[in-house]
Parts: sequence; C-alpha cells; structure tokens
Amino acid sequence: MSTLIRSNPHTHTQFCDGKSTAEEMVLSALDKGFHTLGFSSHSYYPPDISWCMAKESVPLYIAEVRRLQEKYASSLRIRLGLELDLYSLGHMDLAPYEYLIGSVHDYLSPVSGRLLSYDNKPAVMETMLREDFGNDPLKLAKHYYEDVYRLIHQVKPLIIGHFDLITKFNDILHLYDTADPAYFKPALEVLLSCCEEGSIPEVNTGAMARGYRTSPYPAEAFLKELLAHGYPVILSSDAHDAALLDYALDETALHLKELGFKSVMALGKDSLLEEVPLV
Repeated sequence: MSTLIRSNPHTHTQFCDGKSTAEEMVLSALDKGFHTLGFSSHSYYPPDISWCMAKESVPLYIAEVRRLQEKYASSLRIRLGLELDLYSLGHMDLAPYEYLIGSVHDYLSPVSGRLLSYDNKPAVMETMLREDFGNDPLKLAKHYYEDVYRLIHQVKPLIIGHFDLITKFNDILHLYDTADPAYFKPALEVLLSCCEEGSIPEVNTGAMARGYRTSPYPAEAFLKELLAHGYPVILSSDAHDAALLDYALDETALHLKELGFKSVMALGKDSLLEEVPLV
C-alpha cells in the first residue's frame, strides 16, 4: 500500500514542549520524504507556560517559521500553524497563522483554584476526578467535552486536536468503558456538532509514540461514526521529537483504509488542504 502521507500538521518544537528545534524538524521531514510540514506550537497560555510558548517567544516562533519557509521553499512547503487552547482565548493574535488546531488540555478547578491537566500524569487526573467531580468519571467527561464544544464552536479551527484526550490514561486508570452509551453518545454528539462547523478531526498518533496508548485518538468507534456521516479526517503524529515525525502514520492510514476510508486530508503543497487517496 502506498499511502502518500508525507505531511504532518501537528508539530511541536523547543518553542513550547518539543524536544527538537524547528530546523531539526524540517531536516527530518526532508529525510522522510515529506512535501509539507505544519508547525503548531502550543499557544501562549497565561495560567501555565511550563509547556506552552512564553509571551515573548511568540514573535520569535513566527519569525523562525517564516525564515524556514524561505530557506527551504524549493524543497518543502512549510505552514505556520498554532495549537490553540481554550484558556488562550483573548491572549493571542491569531492573524499571523495559516491554520489553527483547537485543543483542550487543561481544567481550571473552581474548588482549589489550580490548573489541572487532562494529559499530564494519571495522578493529576485522579486528583481532578476526586476533588472536583466526586469520583464520577462521566461528570468529568461531560465537562471536558463541553469545553471542546465551546472552543471549536467559538474559534472554528481547521483541525480538532486529539478529540478524546480525556482517555489518554484509560489503559492505566480504566475510567471509561468507551462503548458505554452513557459516555459515548454525548461525546459523539459533540464531535459531530464540531464537524458540522467545518473543523476536521485529526487521527493523532502522539500518545502511541509516547507509550500511553496502543491506538490513535480518537477511538475507533468515533472513526466509524465519522465515516458513516461522511466527515473527513486528517492524520497527524503530534510530533515532539524529530525522530518521531512520521510515527505510525502509514500503519494508521492502512487501518483507516481497512475501516472503509477512501482518503484522508493533508496539508497541501499548493493549497492549504488536499485530499490524499488511500490506495
């Protein structure tokens, strides 16, 4: 099978929580035969800049991506993107970016006043569940998906980032039976509503690369519903390390084909998006 998936829209560097520099990512893309590469640093995020761009880093990030766009223009189409979080709204000028990934990572606890992350560590998830949601995983899921709905409907980003991030630690914590209608049905309603806005769910292999999951976001049941409703998906590696830029993209494309997808979307060389047949 030739997937032709030689593009990644979800790429992090040392400007936020990535391991590699932006130019190292570009060199990896060239080595792997990519034709497009999208950078998507985590947006400046006043409550916690430990894993996001600092305010003063934002113009440096934009300038560096633009420098790389010019330097490698003959061999690689580079796109300037941003992964925009819910708590970044109102703190970022979105005008410079060619596309946005809309993602919810954190939760601001009204009980403790602390910022708690859905994807930091299992223990943080357990703290959030205990302190704010009465140890009720479905209440936690409801809040998370309501935040996803709010972000996507307000911003209408090109891409919906790791839609069911709340299940990142499910192999460890076993909080959710993802086939349970009490979990799945309201989450699916949010996903389909977001797709109606024109945003495209990513099929994200990042948690696989970091050893937290054995399958990509979102869960297969969501993928089957997206297929049944005729909504497109876009593949991403959510790369934080240049060596993992293409992690499991081909295998995931093959799985999508086996599910019945005929094509996926990708960042295009001549237009922002292109449809890539799975042949």
